[in-house]
Amino acid sequence: MIEITRIDPHSLYDERLHLMWKAFLPHDTLEKAARLAGTLLDNQATFVARDGSTLAAMVCVKEPIENRIRGAHLSFGGIGEVCTLPEYRRDRLVRSLFDQVFAYMQEADVVYSALGPFSYPFYEKFGYAHAEQGLRYAFPANQLKAPRHLAGFTFREYAEADAGAVMQAQRSMARFGSRVFKPVKKLPGDHPYVVEQHGQVRGFVRLSFSRLGEHETGANVCDAWFSTDEVFPAIVDLVYRYASQSSKITWHIEPEVPLEYYIKEPGQAERQRTGYMMVRVVKFKEFCQQVKVPLYAAEPVIIRLVDPLCPWNEGSWKLTPVSGRLEIQPSSREPEITLDAVHLSHAVGGLLTANRLHRLGGLHCAADAAERFTRIFPPESYVSYVGF
Repeated sequence: MIEITRIDPHSLYDERLHLMWKAFLPHDTLEKAARLAGTLLDNQATFVARDGSTLAAMVCVKEPIENRIRGAHLSFGGIGEVCTLPEYRRDRLVRSLFDQVFAYMQEADVVYSALGPFSYPFYEKFGYAHAEQGLRYAFPANQLKAPRHLAGFTFREYAEADAGAVMQAQRSMARFGSRVFKPVKKLPGDHPYVVEQHGQVRGFVRLSFSRLGEHETGANVCDAWFSTDEVFPAIVDLVYRYASQSSKITWHIEPEVPLEYYIKEPGQAERQRTGYMMVRVVKFKEFCQQVKVPLYAAEPVIIRLVDPLCPWNEGSWKLTPVSGRLEIQPSSREPEITLDAVHLSHAVGGLLTANRLHRLGGLHCAADAAERFTRIFPPESYVSYVGF
């Protein structure tokens, strides 16, 4: 008999570590998997499925982080450590756990949620939609150009006192299409550096290295943030120096950063669209009441929302923009748009708009209704979706 319960986030440490090892790192030993241990204690709430004495599955709600979403500071519920023992998979245990998680979020006044998925289709079943974008370049290390004219930049290893300046540089990456930030205190060790000019921190870069073969090393650039454009060549210079004995560079970067300028043969570099985080609206009424909308949005739209996992969201709603705010009221009139939780999360998440979903065949409604919804929730260039 499976029992679904909420437990103290600091309890059952060994059992939870064993579960995460089996689910995430079966190719490693349990001792090596213990590096996951830090995430086990960084939770606000932990829900587990038990089969007698066996811990079969788990879903955790991370400690809340305030985020600015569409001009509003929203309580943000991150989901982590979603795992199931292999022998219990396909038994809908995670579905049962999410029932409890969403009920908890509703009581805790969590308006918005995010997670880093192992599978997009898996989490779409729970109403989450893709909301982050990025690029990954991979190219031979000898293809990286050495920059010139570095204007007095220097490098040193990152220290805790740099956290504020590094976070400021990270947030500035919005101009390059960044939609996610990572709390500085959670940055892995590896090789983090700050870039300074005249004693001021102007940028940050984090590198790691991996074995590609007996005599080959791969250099991975995991984070590269810079407050102004002239800082970027200095970051490239540090990577160039550090990776001089590597055979391959893999660089994760915001979609509009001009990295190709520093690749000798950019057409030969592997370039892959990435994007990790998914988001979900947990409390739609409260979301509408808190966010800001463009002043040019003036016409109402009536929607019907289907969301059985968060039943408090379900119903027909009239959305009326008023002077940059959004009024939401139940409506008995015929809805103009019907959305499920995934369509809603897409349409308000900022990457896909309602009118684009309509053109792609995802929303069956009149084009005018989709356009009015899009005027309320237009594309949003920067949303602080926390990476964890």
